[in-house]
Amino acid sequence: MSISTTDTSCFSQVCIEKCGGKCCNPWWGIITYSIKKDGGQFRPLELKSEVVNSLTERAGRIAEKYVTNEDTPRPLFTTPERYNLAVQNIKVANKTILINLRAMFAFRCLFLSEDKKCMIHPSVTGGNEIRPEHCGYMGSPDAKPNEKGYCRIIHTAATSSDDPAAVDKAIETELMASEKHYRESYDKPEEAADGVVELVRLYCLNYAPYMLPQAASRTTGRNDVCHCGSGKKYKKCHGM
Repeated sequence: MSISTTDTSCFSQVCIEKCGGKCCNPWWGIITYSIKKDGGQFRPLELKSEVVNSLTERAGRIAEKYVTNEDTPRPLFTTPERYNLAVQNIKVANKTILINLRAMFAFRCLFLSEDKKCMIHPSVTGGNEIRPEHCGYMGSPDAKPNEKGYCRIIHTAATSSDDPAAVDKAIETELMASEKHYRESYDKPEEAADGVVELVRLYCLNYAPYMLPQAASRTTGRNDVCHCGSGKKYKKCHGM
């Protein structure tokens, strides 16, 4: 399958007919960011709350950004269907914890039909481009990996005209990656945040034990607050 870099009909042929909307169902919003905790010990509940708030805020930014380019804009997304959150690295210096995160949000586009066709694609709207800027850039045949507008499927179709199976392989690769991200994701941001909190706790345990609350003494009462920082009574936490 050959693609001319000046022929916009290729987007309909490959994205809609060949791909079937696999890379848009769900559509993954990806963002990397950091959380910095200054001064004091590692506090699990406080960190969890901050991670949850950061996910909710960033998902909201994406939803606000992805609207149609019309006089009365229409949103493409509501809230994420799933949350995939990965800790890229953790650094601790003195009493400061820096956590670098990669968040992925699985959105279901409101303009993707039941048969997986983009209903605001120029091939459907008669050439009228009302998609958000990012959607309009995606799938540029000239874009290379890591460049704006790069799509593995379109790039493969544009560069492998002598290998008909290459596009199928690219589609399979994208589908497998999406399925993996989905399997490793969570329904709620609170669940995704729990994993981050546990990884930070383990990091501090191994590399910065001074960031953790002091171990429980033998005189800790069962009704006292647990030493681990969970906020629970000792008898309902480490005293069980």
